[in-house]
Amino acid sequence: MVCLPRKADSILLNGLMDSCEEIITINDLNYKYLTCNNAFLKHFNLTSQAQIIGKTVFEMLQADNADCIKKNIDEAIKSKKPQSYIFKVLMVEGSKIVHQTSTPLIKDGKVQYILSISRDITKDELMKEELIRKNVQINTMLEYMPVLLYMKDKNKQYLIGSKYAKDFVFYGIDNYADGLQIDLSLAQGNINAEDNYVLNNKSSLVIEKSAKDKNGEMHWYNVLKAPILREDNSIDGLVTIARNIDKQKLLESQKDLFIATLVHDLKNPLLAQISCIDQCCNGLFGELNDTQKEILSITLESANYMKDMLYTLINTYKYDNGNIKLNIKETNIAELIKTCIREIKSLAKERNLNLIFTSNINDKDATADVDLKQIRRVISNLLNNGVNYAYENTDFNISLETDGEFLKIAMENIGPPIDEETQEHLFEKYISKANRFQKVGFGLGMYLSKQIMEAHGGSISYQGNGDFCKFILEIKRKNTNAPQKINW
Repeated sequence: MVCLPRKADSILLNGLMDSCEEIITINDLNYKYLTCNNAFLKHFNLTSQAQIIGKTVFEMLQADNADCIKKNIDEAIKSKKPQSYIFKVLMVEGSKIVHQTSTPLIKDGKVQYILSISRDITKDELMKEELIRKNVQINTMLEYMPVLLYMKDKNKQYLIGSKYAKDFVFYGIDNYADGLQIDLSLAQGNINAEDNYVLNNKSSLVIEKSAKDKNGEMHWYNVLKAPILREDNSIDGLVTIARNIDKQKLLESQKDLFIATLVHDLKNPLLAQISCIDQCCNGLFGELNDTQKEILSITLESANYMKDMLYTLINTYKYDNGNIKLNIKETNIAELIKTCIREIKSLAKERNLNLIFTSNINDKDATADVDLKQIRRVISNLLNNGVNYAYENTDFNISLETDGEFLKIAMENIGPPIDEETQEHLFEKYISKANRFQKVGFGLGMYLSKQIMEAHGGSISYQGNGDFCKFILEIKRKNTNAPQKINW
């Protein structure tokens, strides 16, 4: 408790009364003001204490605020203890929220005066309200978000999550997937490895993963794990978002089955047609005039093109589903390129293209352990594209050279530019620039080529600058630890 000196004014240091930003007042037991600091005067746009002294809180403040102060002063007098309280002040420029503490000043065991200190806490209260509002929003989001979302600390201990996330983390129960229960004893090792990767590398992880349930059946999840970083970039934990994709996988399987069945049903009659047309062109059923030969040749070419599209589609889905088994053999890549070039010479001649093949390595160094049929498909696809899209009366350069442990095949031509947006997605499914140049395109050739090259431990890339177009294949050379057999 504080004892008030003989003169109330001397209770406050002059400096405090002059410069303190908090409002300081002293009232008698009848709620009249005895003194105040400059902040109080400034608040009421007054110039001297004479305008305040002797007035009660009811004369200076709004009725509800005065009642609040009176109530707390009475309690301070009664209990002889400080009272803290909050009230709102309505002003021309808006409202302010004020925190005030009224402290009894005691002498000889009796309360003589009341010292009140108040400060503007509007920003603090608004911030608190905003935090409460955001907390409600987050809790609402976690309650109704239909995915497994949860956070762990840096020791991988569960902190908070969406409505059913805790059941999943601790018991493997996915209530978003009809109560599916994952066998955590089998999954925990992978979960720890994933968490460690995110925490140790401060890097996000996006994966599609499988997990078995208690009955041994396989289920699929899309999982995103990301680090939670502090301002100093130190790790604070990680957040995980997981979603069951069993239904999507079933739809994909049904789609793949439909396409596989459709392709199979189309392939057999198409091959029969090709064989029949080929026999007609060779005069097996009698001599043909020039017009008949030309028509049948065009039909045969179209049928063979359709056959190539069907086989591309078949192989694409085989790679996607992991059903490709590569037949790895030692292959002379230089001779393979020459064979592929011979196959497109007639097409190049029609467009008056000059095919130029150069190689700075001998046959011995040009060998690689590959699936000849699959690599031939890639080279032929790029050569056909190059011839189809190149400007007429230009050069089409094909080169072969060594680059460390790789054989590097480059194909360069001059043709219509590929825009940046198409370049970014060039090796994805169903991306084709054919529609821009009124040519037939299926949009799977580049995607399949990328799958084949990566299955061989190689790569395919594109470089373009205006009309200049260049595709690069890299294939591991023989005796560079290339796999002898790859099962998919």
